[in-house]
Amino acid sequence: MENVKSKEVFVDQWTADLFSNFTGVSMDESRNDLIQIAEAFEEVIERHFEGTSLNNTAEEIADHYIATAD
Repeated sequence: MENVKSKEVFVDQWTADLFSNFTGVSMDESRNDLIQIAEAFEEVIERHFEGTSLNNTAEEIADHYIATAD
């Protein structure tokens, strides 16, 4: 398994910015809590923004937030 490269995941800036401003999102939260918040975030987008879909999973969104938050 030495030659296996980790998959790079791209989270678009719109999704990243919107998630970082979503209620409850902060670096004080654990990864599991952020994933649960990201799942709620996805539900809000699906329910209230007709025709808009996110291209990332809740885990990818949470991990991107953790990796890029100041």
